[in-house]
Amino acid sequence: MALISHEDRHHNDTVRLIDGLYGGVWVSPYSLMELDLLLKSGKIIVRDISAFYDALGELLKYRELGMNPIKPGYHREAFRLRRENKNLTYFDSLHAAVAIVEGLEMVSYDSEYSKIQGLKYSHPKNYIGEKILAASSQNEIDISEDKNLK
Repeated sequence: MALISHEDRHHNDTVRLIDGLYGGVWVSPYSLMELDLLLKSGKIIVRDISAFYDALGELLKYRELGMNPIKPGYHREAFRLRRENKNLTYFDSLHAAVAIVEGLEMVSYDSEYSKIQGLKYSHPKNYIGEKILAASSQNEIDISEDKNLK
């Protein structure tokens, strides 16, 4: 959400993070489902949904953000994570499952991810600034949606 909302307090840092890791950032495929539900619920208001999703697709392409297709293994892992982490939300479990199954590092402002055993988690502050350059030579990174961004 921070990437698409200029009003989000983390927007500028998110753009710097993605720019610093250009081509090495993956977005959870469940971010689109979560976004769709936020639009449907009215928590996010968009005048022209078609134009919004077209622009979002162009933004993902322009920023070279990767996104894996949905796989049954993600749901299996998410189910296990929810069983072991009672405070984990449905979408947080899916985002974490993608990172675990794909061997990606989860970078999120949501510190709830730090409690998940087997998930490599980092707060974005670990990558903002000089550390972005070092990180770009390491494993690719999964940026998930964060319900606490605003």
